[in-house]
Amino acid sequence: MKRGLQVVFVIAWLPILWLLLSVTLGKVLFMVIGVTWIVQLFVVTVSLLLIFFAFHYLAALSEKIFGDQ
Repeated sequence: MKRGLQVVFVIAWLPILWLLLSVTLGKVLFMVIGVTWIVQLFVVTVSLLLIFFAFHYLAALSEKIFGDQ
């Protein structure tokens, strides 16, 4: 993948994933922990990790389909 496409991928999907995890995982964590900033720090970290793994999966898939270019 080209660098510009990678940046667009991260910029587009990070807020979407962060909001999705905040709604689902954040509510449960807030009931357990009770401190908002710790919950959001955890949610943002998980979001970044998922974007990182998705990016590597897409890069490997791109290389498998298109080969070395």
